[in-house]
Amino acid sequence: MGASGPAADGLADDFGSLFAFLPIGAYRSRPDGLMVRANPALVRLNGFESEAEQLAGVNDIAGRWYVDPGRRDEFQRLMERDGRVIGLESEVWRYKTRERIWVSENAHAVHDAAGRVLFYEGTVEEITDRVRARERLERSEEDLRAITAQVPGVVYRVVLQPDGAHRLDFLSDGIRTLFGIPPEAALLNHRLLARVRHVDDRKRVSAEIEAAAKARGPLDVEYRVVLDDGTQKWVQQLSVAAADSVQGQVRVGVMIDISERKRAELALLRNSELWKLALECTGDGVWDWQVQEGREVLSAQCKALYGFGPNELPDTPDALDSRTHPDDLPAMRAARNAHFAGRAPTYANEHRVQCKDGGWKWILSRGMVLERDAQGQPLRMIGTHTDITARKQADELRIERDLAAAADRAKSAFLSRVSHELRTPLNAVLGFSQLLELEPGDGERQRRWVAQVLSSGRHLLALMDDVLDISSAQTGQLPLALETLPLQPLVTEAVAMLSGAAVAAGVHLHDDTGHDTGDTPPLTVRADRKRLLQVLSNLLSNAIKYNRPGGWVRLRAEPGDGTLVLSVADSGPGLDAAQRARLFQPFERVGAQHGAVPGTGLGLALSRQLAEAMGGGITVESAPGRGSTFRVTLPVS
Repeated sequence: MGASGPAADGLADDFGSLFAFLPIGAYRSRPDGLMVRANPALVRLNGFESEAEQLAGVNDIAGRWYVDPGRRDEFQRLMERDGRVIGLESEVWRYKTRERIWVSENAHAVHDAAGRVLFYEGTVEEITDRVRARERLERSEEDLRAITAQVPGVVYRVVLQPDGAHRLDFLSDGIRTLFGIPPEAALLNHRLLARVRHVDDRKRVSAEIEAAAKARGPLDVEYRVVLDDGTQKWVQQLSVAAADSVQGQVRVGVMIDISERKRAELALLRNSELWKLALECTGDGVWDWQVQEGREVLSAQCKALYGFGPNELPDTPDALDSRTHPDDLPAMRAARNAHFAGRAPTYANEHRVQCKDGGWKWILSRGMVLERDAQGQPLRMIGTHTDITARKQADELRIERDLAAAADRAKSAFLSRVSHELRTPLNAVLGFSQLLELEPGDGERQRRWVAQVLSSGRHLLALMDDVLDISSAQTGQLPLALETLPLQPLVTEAVAMLSGAAVAAGVHLHDDTGHDTGDTPPLTVRADRKRLLQVLSNLLSNAIKYNRPGGWVRLRAEPGDGTLVLSVADSGPGLDAAQRARLFQPFERVGAQHGAVPGTGLGLALSRQLAEAMGGGITVESAPGRGSTFRVTLPVS
């Protein structure tokens, strides 16, 4: 139905080009729901081809548009009360396709001189993606709370703002049990948590929290809390820095009730004499230090560790401190002072001590303060010395191996995680780009943009697949379906896949593997069909890309003793010794990164990993100016 009347006839004068070119939907409708004008954006939103088609198809916006008819009543109520509607979010039907979408409406009423409503004018913006994202976030928050509710203790997240203020933005319900405080109250005022801490621990704990935040390092602090009913608990609080937000530094952590452990430690202290005797039986040396008196008694076993007799060392702290290696003294004293100050529940330090014969022993020194004065200063401390020289020597032999293995595992885990995490948004980018490709709109320029997005997205997706495959192969988690396969169909498929690229590059591609003639048994290979095809395609693709116009690529098969050797030779520029040494490293393109041939440097590294995972390997022969030959060796059975 078309527009009518003076108001409708003057619409072009009222709206001008703004109405036609506004990127969101705009309309004019009568109070009874009949639409009289719709701009192109609104026509597209409803799936129509023209304004005339929409006006003919939309006879009653009140009855057919809203999924929940009550939303039209809410629209009318706001209009009657305020004369306008701002940001009204509703689920509606896309008229032509009857697809359910979410929109945000802004509208106002236009009155005549007598105050009667002539019509409504407004805008409609589709916000389906925004609403879906908000719903996913809400579900994620609900899942997070459900998970953290099962974690013993308290899970929290705090934002350290640039002005120094702390703001809790997540706190699990365990805070009720541990601190006796509802989570909603603590989220509004985080200082409630500090007020519950024991008065003797507050200054120390605040200092350690601030120090960890300043250094962006881990926090591990123990302290007491006193609830409103007088109950006292020991709490261990741990946190680490997370990715910063726009509000400031983010830390996540847990708070755990360790009261039982502390009670056990106190019981152990009350039985210290029995503990000393038991330790003597293990061969460890025992020391008993009266801190304020400056007297430290070393057991006979402790002195014997260093080659001294029972009466050869004085009963003073300097007896062994003076024999401690100078490089180890600062760390030893720092660990001891941390325990004295209450920052560490026990003292433990590894250091070297010089023996009577001049040699050095590695010692694990452990201890605990048993008594303190009214000011908290240590009075008595007991501990042990354990000879760990043999362990240290073994550790030195293992350290390089462990570091290398840890670095490799960390790299593989990182690549795997990044690959998995990037695939989801990348698939979304490709999906929506393909939709744009199907309905590209007007203009060759936009079509080129869509094509570029699709090309880049597919390239990045292929890169993620390669990274994920390399990571899986390195960690031994690459799924393989090994079987005995006829060779010729695989070769034929690989050659067919690359023949177009060869023609485009002006390179002659020769399949010299020999076709089954019936005179000889067909060649077979033991491999995963998909992975072998991936290896062959990669080698053929590289031989074509890094070749020359008029050059050639030859694929041959050579049966061996229980193996089959597939070789891919080319007439390309060849490689020197230094390039060959780096050839199979991930992301290494041996200088090709400066040329015009695209690539990631993952293909050869992945191909070697795949070949080795199938029980074979890849080698290369090449020299500058003489081309290259890659040989894939695989078992026949």
